[in-house]
Amino acid sequence: MVALSHSCDLFLTGYEALPNGIVITDPNLLLLFFNQSFREMFHLDDSYLNNHLIELLPKFIDLNIEPESFLELVERIKDNPHLEFSQKFSCLTGDKWLETKSLLGKNDEIMGRIWIISDISKNIQTTATLEDEEGLFKTIFNLAPEGIAISDLTNGQFFEVNKQFTDHWGYTRDEVIGKSAIDLDFWVDLNQRQNIVDLMKKDGSFSMIPVKMRGKDKKVKDILISGVMITINHRPYMLTIPLDITDILAYEEKIWSLASFIELNPNPIFEMNGDGNITFHNTATTSVIRKLTNTADISLFIPGGLDEILNAVKNGDEISFHREITISGRFFHEYIYITKVYRTARVYVTDITERKLAEQELIRKNEELGTAYEEILSVEEELRQNYDKLIIQEQTLFENEKKLRMIVDHIPGIVVTTDTNMVVKSIYGEGLINLGLSSNERVGQKIGEVFHQADNAFLEAYSQALMGIVTTMEVSYKNRRYVLFTSPLRDVTDSITGAIGVAIDITNQKKMEEERKRLLLQLEHNLVELALLNDKIRNPLTVISSLVEMHAPEIEESVIACVQDIDNIITNLDKRWAESEKTMRFLQKHYGIGAHLT
Repeated sequence: MVALSHSCDLFLTGYEALPNGIVITDPNLLLLFFNQSFREMFHLDDSYLNNHLIELLPKFIDLNIEPESFLELVERIKDNPHLEFSQKFSCLTGDKWLETKSLLGKNDEIMGRIWIISDISKNIQTTATLEDEEGLFKTIFNLAPEGIAISDLTNGQFFEVNKQFTDHWGYTRDEVIGKSAIDLDFWVDLNQRQNIVDLMKKDGSFSMIPVKMRGKDKKVKDILISGVMITINHRPYMLTIPLDITDILAYEEKIWSLASFIELNPNPIFEMNGDGNITFHNTATTSVIRKLTNTADISLFIPGGLDEILNAVKNGDEISFHREITISGRFFHEYIYITKVYRTARVYVTDITERKLAEQELIRKNEELGTAYEEILSVEEELRQNYDKLIIQEQTLFENEKKLRMIVDHIPGIVVTTDTNMVVKSIYGEGLINLGLSSNERVGQKIGEVFHQADNAFLEAYSQALMGIVTTMEVSYKNRRYVLFTSPLRDVTDSITGAIGVAIDITNQKKMEEERKRLLLQLEHNLVELALLNDKIRNPLTVISSLVEMHAPEIEESVIACVQDIDNIITNLDKRWAESEKTMRFLQKHYGIGAHLT
């Protein structure tokens, strides 16, 4: 509640304008404020401010106020800081009414205590004289700086309001007169209204009761309402003065928030004068230094090198500084702001150890990254060169693959590759047309499903290739003959990744070979027949020559000439036979044809 001694002018004006004595104390009952009415009641001056309430006891005794009751009340408040108390007491200046209650902050923490002393004699006198001084009353009523309302105590209807009242609550006079506060929805809590009505009926007045009310704009306001009973035409009325403290409470809350921020801040905050001495510090300043050094020497936060800072403080220069200090191996950043008005240096300290260590680690890693970057550049250059070579190799491979594919596509064969599960990965070749297939048809199927009519030797060849065995064999498929070459496919680690088979269609070749064999066999047969025919012809010719010589000498010459012609012919046939025999030996040697001939 220290902030109340520095409250705004509206706060002071509101309390100073009240006829009742107003006292504000902090939670420890130190006097923070009292208004002019209280000064006059007890003949005080400002020298009593910031002293304990008990210091007023001599003044109370001078005015015949029982000290025992006052001391008992102080003890009760110490035992119960939330105590609400009201009581009538007498003194030399007349009967008084004392009321006190705690002032609570936003979170219901005790900010202080308000004391209200009402002069009961004056209230009664006011009630008696208002009827006779109506003109003076109206003048004061309209000139009062606060909103004043007069309402019928019986039904609560407004009887009269001044201009300040209508201006403050947003209503016109015609909108208010004849209606009650309930009709106009003034009350946020009707229990508060009932409370002040009960006080009025009981005591004839009430003072500075905190309530919440709302005007025409429906904005809730914090109000300290005071009231007194008056009589108009022998009818009881209630004159009330609401003091709007909404802005005051908001201002106080900001001050309290600022004060608590400094004190509750976990970072050290302190002020330093022009001599380099700490004149103020928060709790964290001591707790941090004690944790680091096991001492309470907060001067460790202000090491040497202060000349420029101290000169700025002495000269009243409004300037700020930044610097880093080290305490017990911890790094701290100090933001130092020189206030021109108070000529002090306000220092805000932040522990930056983790950040500094992180920065050092970052620098170290940056150096490592720099070295690694150089190595990466070297490797990158090597990779680039290898990549260029790879591009050339890929281009060469692509050209070779094109040539190979062109060759394969124009040979009467089929190329089939599989993975290790005998699933077809590719299939192409000119020979596919004879099987009613096209390139890469049925890729993804098992090879046995694609070539479902193939014999076991075909599938066995691929199985052996997956075991690393290269095979060459003849196989049959759909009445066609093929020479099948199978081999494993390997990756760069020499692991088998599949198999490749090349099947060359030799159907037509086989047919031609069979036809050639048939013709050669026929030739062999004809040669044998020719040899036999030679013998069969020569033998009869010999017999004929002998018979002509013996029995027909006259025709011997002509017959001998004919026999000679026939013999020449046979001799030519023998020559042909000899040549044919050489041919047969060649065929016998290279093709196994005529092996039975001798």
